[in-house]
Amino acid sequence: MIRDHISLDGIDRYLAETGVQESDFVLVEPSDFTGEIFAVDGSNVSICNWSMASVNLIRAGYAVYRGRVWRRTVITFDDVFMADAKLCRNMFDPYLEQFFGLKGIDLKESDLDRLSSYYRELQEYVAINETLGEAHAGDIILYDGSFDVFELLRGALAVIFARAEEKGVALLAVAKSSSLFWGEEITLPFVQHTSTIGSGLLPEAAWYLSLKDKKVDAGQGRWNGETYVVRFCGESEHDFRVDAPLFLQDEMGSVLGKLAAYSCSSECLGYPHALFRAHRDIRITEQEGAAVRQRLMARLLESGMTHSEIRMLMQDFHDILEMRSGF
Repeated sequence: MIRDHISLDGIDRYLAETGVQESDFVLVEPSDFTGEIFAVDGSNVSICNWSMASVNLIRAGYAVYRGRVWRRTVITFDDVFMADAKLCRNMFDPYLEQFFGLKGIDLKESDLDRLSSYYRELQEYVAINETLGEAHAGDIILYDGSFDVFELLRGALAVIFARAEEKGVALLAVAKSSSLFWGEEITLPFVQHTSTIGSGLLPEAAWYLSLKDKKVDAGQGRWNGETYVVRFCGESEHDFRVDAPLFLQDEMGSVLGKLAAYSCSSECLGYPHALFRAHRDIRITEQEGAAVRQRLMARLLESGMTHSEIRMLMQDFHDILEMRSGF
């Protein structure tokens, strides 16, 4: 079954079922770029979870490059977040109103388990907004992820698109993983199979493919943009889903050419190096999460909570079952 989902038997079936044509693979010519590249990323680690609410450590920020030279990394948010459905408006609304001029969120019951993810994404959008304040016309802002986001935050994203277009800044989302699929009888991985086809058609070259009018659901109608599959470096085997606002559709070749010139680092071949640096500088390590958990336990003891109450808060019953697995 795994073989049937992964193996690609020739190009004909792929072309017929996806609507992709060989001419849709567009060569990218790397070109030097003298402007700045901003790379936005975020990180989220669970500290404790007691079913009705949870506490997460969240961090967001961006790295700035000029060419191959790192200039700085800026942390825009680094704090704990308590995910509680009855408190969420107090956490979300001030950011939405202050940074994006929006009235607030409309939280649905099905969204409650995603509160921490939403809040991290919101902080990443605040970081994008800050980079827009620093960027100049012609600069590039990269976001680690996709613009096909949950409805809750599409309003903030629309404001960001409008500000980027007004300022003349290229804004792209680069996703490290993708759920795009093709196939009429079985679910097949679109990005991976497009990589294989592209390698055969344009060997050892950077290229991109637009998903417009293709038989692949990329969510373009929901977030006012287009999705591409991009190989940033001809020496790499890795391709990525890339989302871009509609105002960039006539400039994609030029923008991707600038990024291709700075995506062939030996540290992470085929991936824009600014995003690589942002990930390394902003990620929350397991050690950091454990340290925050220990500090929280100490503060709770100081506040008068008992060891039993803290165990109830911190301990997952699965851990108890694992400890008793030898009996």
